[in-house]
Amino acid sequence: MSEKFEIFTVAKLLKKTREVTAANLPIGHSFIPYDILLYLFHCQSIEETTTVKSLFASLPYSDMGTRIHFNSLVANGWIELVSNEKDKRMKVCRPTDKFNSRFELIAKELAQVN
Repeated sequence: MSEKFEIFTVAKLLKKTREVTAANLPIGHSFIPYDILLYLFHCQSIEETTTVKSLFASLPYSDMGTRIHFNSLVANGWIELVSNEKDKRMKVCRPTDKFNSRFELIAKELAQVN
């Protein structure tokens, strides 16, 4: 396979990823909500519990900017907060059914790109 073909294939996949995520996720014009959702998806896929504190610590953005987008994702049903069974002072972030169904849809659409 030629390098030019590989670069074209990657560019096509990136373009499709941008289109599909923009249509299915509440990302707007900021990478913050996108990164929040990707981080939670990753943690869910490796069965890792995510606290609000660990989520915020993992992102390279200001706490204020992250909190604004995080609160919006919670308010709009993308993320739910539950008490941590080990430490009641901490909140665990869990993806909702809405979140999971959209990621499933995105995966199906991106699997069709060749």
